[in-house]
Amino acid sequence: MAKHDRAILQGAGLRLRKIREQLRFSRVEMAARMGIKSVSYYKNENGETFPGLRSLDRLQKDFDISMDWFIFNKGTMLFNERLPGKKEETTAPGGVEMSELFNQMEKDARLRHEVLAYYYKYKENKGNTPPENT
Repeated sequence: MAKHDRAILQGAGLRLRKIREQLRFSRVEMAARMGIKSVSYYKNENGETFPGLRSLDRLQKDFDISMDWFIFNKGTMLFNERLPGKKEETTAPGGVEMSELFNQMEKDARLRHEVLAYYYKYKENKGNTPPENT
């Protein structure tokens, strides 16, 4: 195994351990919550193997772990964690509904795409008539 590959595995293992320790889970409990066998989890955390796609999906969806951080060690650990120096707004212009929409759009790429597609159709019509439903 190449030195670079080993470093990637070990880095992912260290970050997986950090997640587990912050959640205060045992290795067995973390494996169960990720839906994998304890042996597989041990190998992931020890840097012997890289978590599979289902495990990565669970980390992102269930624990809000940023894949940029987990895979590339870039940015913050939590997907929605406030970045240092970034002012956090409690509500978006337009009220609570808009805040909910923006938050959901950050989590759901498909929703973001649909809303933006609708907006661009609306913009093309210059706001005269709403775009037809697609």
